[in-house]
Amino acid sequence: MIHNQQLLTKEAVQSKPSRPAYVPGVLQIKIKNDVVNEVPDLRGASPASIRALRLPTMVDEPFAALRQKRAIQEVVPVFSRMTSGQAFTMALTSVAAAFTMSVRDSENRDLRGINLLRLSKNANLEEVAKDLRKTAGVEYVHLVPARWASAPQPINNASDPFANRQWGLRAINYFQVASMPNASKVKVAVLDTGLDTSHPDLQNFSTYIHDGASARDIVGHGTHVAGIIAATANNNIGIKGICHCDLNIWKIFGDEKAADGEYYVDEVMYQRALNTARNSGMRALNLSIGGTVYTQTEALLIRRLIDSGCTVVAAMGNEYLEGNPIEYPAAYPGVVSVGAINETNHRAYFSNTGEHITITAPGDNIISTLPMKKSAYRDQTEYASWSGTSMATPHVTAAAALVQAKHPDLTPLEVTRLLKRTATKLPAMKKKAKTKEYGAGLLNLKAVLK
Repeated sequence: MIHNQQLLTKEAVQSKPSRPAYVPGVLQIKIKNDVVNEVPDLRGASPASIRALRLPTMVDEPFAALRQKRAIQEVVPVFSRMTSGQAFTMALTSVAAAFTMSVRDSENRDLRGINLLRLSKNANLEEVAKDLRKTAGVEYVHLVPARWASAPQPINNASDPFANRQWGLRAINYFQVASMPNASKVKVAVLDTGLDTSHPDLQNFSTYIHDGASARDIVGHGTHVAGIIAATANNNIGIKGICHCDLNIWKIFGDEKAADGEYYVDEVMYQRALNTARNSGMRALNLSIGGTVYTQTEALLIRRLIDSGCTVVAAMGNEYLEGNPIEYPAAYPGVVSVGAINETNHRAYFSNTGEHITITAPGDNIISTLPMKKSAYRDQTEYASWSGTSMATPHVTAAAALVQAKHPDLTPLEVTRLLKRTATKLPAMKKKAKTKEYGAGLLNLKAVLK
């Protein structure tokens, strides 16, 4: 979830309504490739012929029942390279056409057959998923988990956003690094709420992809995260980012609030961004988001990213007072999972804990960039201090990029081991090598770049 100014009190955090575990009305389905063998080529097909397409009878039966009930609103072949034109538009209402595109036109062979099925409000997702799992030709079906930005909900009390100006840099020994590596050729990805490209402290980004939504960062969360990583240093403006890198931004949030007034990750934008980042050669990727449900599709995309040589860094989450759940993508194998500390080197009260935590970084009252103009969601502009594991995570992403700049041949596993081995053991760890609260300790930029 996202924030504007100060943190809620602990009592207010405990009393706020819980977030949904799943995206309403959406199922993810992966079909076997041979299901579409007999479907004709869609190129040049007329709208009438596309509407008439059907899958083999045993596969088509449950979808025919859904069509009869008018339950199917849209089918999205997530990784189809054909994302415009008449055939693609028609495929969004044709199960057979969408499935065919998802297999024959997939960006990557290992992602063939992956689709999103949007259903009407009166459809029972659990029952539909149960029926589809029994269907021949279906590899798997799952509900789509909700993902939100990993920062606590705000209250509207005024505060001085510069009160603790960049204490996080001091905490990770940024100013003690004798020779900062040049990471300008290291590709770093931020998947978040967007970027204010007009901000004078954020003019060194390479790409900004916001397909499916406006370019505006309504919430400001993505702009704040990007500033922690790569705000221009030594330009007499604002703050210092941790590294000068090849910064690439994907907006993965839509422009409309959900029914509860919050913004959530758009599943199509998110999944496509993960795969495009993989295919674009990203070496470090920041995910300051979280949710409480594991899925096969997200796990596959994350695993493929790591296999491609990208260090994936994700937030542990801020729901410690709401049951301290295990959150994803931080809990997927191979992900660098980041918790937050405060200025006294103790775990920030909101920061989740768990066996899967890798490391901690400053995440309480962290000053960074915000969009230059107000929005209906956010009054603050230019710079502000925000809190959350969302703010801790980019500290580690930037460190991973600097490690890659100094040691370009290291694998994500080796980068992770180096971050852990050089982390500062905090007094609260009581001389243990690792704890559920702090992982291997506090990120130490001086030590990791030695």
